[in-house]
Amino acid sequence: QYATFAVLVLAANTAFADFPRLSSIRANDGYMPRQFAARGDRLAFSNGIVVLSLVAMLLVWLFHGDTSALIPLYAIGVFVCFSLSQAGMVVHWRRLRDAGWSRRAWLNGLGAAATAVVAVIQVLTKFTHGAWIVVLIIPLIILLLRAIHQHYTHFADEVRFRGQSPLIFLHHTVLV
Repeated sequence: QYATFAVLVLAANTAFADFPRLSSIRANDGYMPRQFAARGDRLAFSNGIVVLSLVAMLLVWLFHGDTSALIPLYAIGVFVCFSLSQAGMVVHWRRLRDAGWSRRAWLNGLGAAATAVVAVIQVLTKFTHGAWIVVLIIPLIILLLRAIHQHYTHFADEVRFRGQSPLIFLHHTVLV
């Protein structure tokens, strides 16, 4: 029980430490609302922390406080994130091409494949126990992030300065 407690505390700490930072990076890239990029009074990304807290409260409320019902969501989320992280490292090593890059890329590729297999097995075995929510929500989140980016791109195009503005002569009346 102590080991399980330690793992869950570490997981919660990781989420609250890294989601705000990741959402800030995504906000600077235009894939999340710009408010996530702002630092709060304590130099933390407060908006990300608040949103993550609200989502956690919503999940606890939706699942009536039954944390065992949230385990499939957690497990799938963890293994999908591990798979994406490992795949990202493969891309990193292929671009960098330092000495020994191919061995590192191969190891990260093996890690990506292994964690992806575990994620697929989790989805298949826990689909009726709530894993269908993750299968539904992940594509919806991706579509939402792309829509936000498209909005920012469209808005930047609308407000872009094109050429010269007309000269407007102003006449000031000055009393001395």
